[in-house]
Amino acid sequence: MTQLKTCCASIARSGFGTLQLPEAMLQDYKQIVDGYSAISHATKASFSFSQDTDGFFPFGAEYSSVEEHPDLCERFCYWPAHASKRKGFEFTRSDFFAAVEIFERQVSELAQELMDGICSEFGVSPLAPFRSASYVQLCVYRAQNASIERRFAQDPHEDGHMLSLIKPSREGLVLVRGRSLEPVRLLENEIAVLAGSLLTELSDHAIPAAYHAVLAPQKPVDRSSLIYFVNPNPEQMLTSFFRRQRIDLSRSVNARHTGFGNQPIQLL
Repeated sequence: MTQLKTCCASIARSGFGTLQLPEAMLQDYKQIVDGYSAISHATKASFSFSQDTDGFFPFGAEYSSVEEHPDLCERFCYWPAHASKRKGFEFTRSDFFAAVEIFERQVSELAQELMDGICSEFGVSPLAPFRSASYVQLCVYRAQNASIERRFAQDPHEDGHMLSLIKPSREGLVLVRGRSLEPVRLLENEIAVLAGSLLTELSDHAIPAAYHAVLAPQKPVDRSSLIYFVNPNPEQMLTSFFRRQRIDLSRSVNARHTGFGNQPIQLL
């Protein structure tokens, strides 16, 4: 059994799996994580588009469950659907942005293969390409924010997507199993794959959403997490895995997206 098939079977069964990344993707990942600190505040302020959840967002702009309890990170989001609108910005010609573009193309192909494999596990047809509705997000947790007295840097939650592919730079990601916290330990070349609430809905609740959180560090350290959020193609009418009923996830997509403090998704 290939590692991709093993990962798909694990997600179908438990909502969680891991997958090895090729070296080229790892190099792009490292360039993104390492390059963030060199980006100026002025660039971040000018390249921020809240209406699209695109570009840079300051510390505390998103929350996982309670608005008054924001995630202890700043963010950079990249949607390929909005890329054509950003071509006039000098930042789009930076090495950092180029690495994000390359990584997004590669991870979108990987995610499509994963969804195809998950559909195969249930004997249903593959989903239409979803790259235009999905996006990359870099979360950056600064060492100075470790002094904030909280148990979690990101509160327990399930992601409002079909899949989340998560590559953290250090420990902190945990699966929440009832009252237990199960640390996600990855090899240097591995990425975690978590089922989200949309996949639970699409699978008629056969696939559990991976309830997870990020622990606040016990000592001041920087931490980053590069994530790919998979949303369904809004133009595809989906059919649920078991009941074989038509299901429109577009309302669920936006309800979950705005539930984290974001503006409604508007894709042209």
